[in-house]
This record gives sequence, structure tokens and C-alpha cells, in this order.
Amino acid sequence: MYQPCPQIWHMASMANTYGKHMATTVAVKVKLYVCSRLAIATILVNMIVGIPMVQANNDDSSTEKLGAVRTLPSLQTRAKPPLQPTTLHLGMLQKQFFEYAKDNNWVAIATIHRGEFTVHKLQPGGEGLYALPDRKLVYVRGFTANVYFESDRLVGIRLVPDNRDRALTAPELLTLVRAWFPDDALSVIYQVAPSDPRKSIVETLIGTIPKAFEWDLGKTSLPFCRTIVFPAPVPINTLSTCSLNL
Repeated sequence: MYQPCPQIWHMASMANTYGKHMATTVAVKVKLYVCSRLAIATILVNMIVGIPMVQANNDDSSTEKLGAVRTLPSLQTRAKPPLQPTTLHLGMLQKQFFEYAKDNNWVAIATIHRGEFTVHKLQPGGEGLYALPDRKLVYVRGFTANVYFESDRLVGIRLVPDNRDRALTAPELLTLVRAWFPDDALSVIYQVAPSDPRKSIVETLIGTIPKAFEWDLGKTSLPFCRTIVFPAPVPINTLSTCSLNL
């Protein structure tokens, strides 16, 4: 029986091993090729799908400035005027008073300085005020106001009728004082026109007048009524030298 040469068997074995190695290498390369193609395809798909999302996000932020802080919109889109303007008090600074005057459209007429004393003659703006406790409405009009300051602090207001408007009556005047100065107990003196059926006010001083301007007061010989207006709920005409039937 014929026996193959050992060298031939060895060569055949080597050829068989080499063939298996080559087959394995080819399979690995094919697998890597397929995987790389799939990865590239996945990346391309993600890029294509992601473009509209990026564009949409860009569109959403296109109206915002760089570095701007996003805040919620205000629930009140338009400011409404307050039901009651800022009120006054004796001792307030000139700056505070003129903030009130500016907010309510007062008009400056003249200003006089005498040492540490100052008087501003002003035309009120006609604002509406509510007097406590029953919130009775009164309008700041019908007069010009001489507003007196001492060392930059409010000490008093003198009211003189404005012929362009109807003058205040005594009840209207005291209601105005209560509405203007809701937290102060104030001395008020005033003159009443005796022949006027409405009992219109001729002149008024709320608070005090500096000595440097005392000559402003009492241009007529009519007597002054005197009263003290207390904060609510004390009745307006509690202490008065005149009966007003309030």
C-alpha cells in the first residue's frame, strides 16, 4: 500500500491552516467594513434629522439679545392710576412735596426765599382725594396755594380763591384738609364770605405761617373761624369756633 511522504503531509497541513487564517481575516474585515458603513449611515441620519430642530431652536432665540435674562411677562400689562394719590404731612421735605405736585400736575407760579424760609405759589392740578373714614371725595381745585417751608420742611399752606373756578365751602375745605393730611392733627383758620349763600371760603391757613411771611395773612377784615382737624375716625368739626352743621 502506498504511503504519502511525511513532507507532503506537513505541507498540506500548513496549507489548510493558512486557508483557515485567511478566511478568518477576510470575515473580520468584512464585519468591520459593514459596521463602519452602518456607523456612517447612522451619523448621516442623525445630522439630517437634527437640522430642523437646530433651526427651530435658533428661530426661537433669534429675538433675544445675547446675554439677556429671560423673565416671565407681567400679569399687569398696563399700569393703572392709584385710587388715592400720595398724601401730605407736616414736616415733609420740599423734594417730597414737589414729587406729589409733579405727579398731580400742579403748576408753579412764583417762589420767594427769605433766609431759611421759602414760599411757593402754586396752581393745584385738580386731583381727587378721599377723606376717611367714609372715603368722601373732594377735588383739589378752586384756589391757589402758598406753600410755606422752614429749613426745607413743610409748615403750612395758605389757600386763596381762584376766580376761574368755584370757591370751596367750609365743609369742602375741612374735608380736603382731612384727605390731604390723613395722619396729622391740624390747626385750620379760615374766613367765610358773609353775604354768600354758599358760605364760600375767602382765605385759609392750614398749619402755620413763618414770621417772615405773616403779612400775607388776613388781607380782609373778616374774622377767622378756628378749628382743629383730627385724623379719622374723629369727626371733622370736633373743635371749632364756627358752627358748620357738618
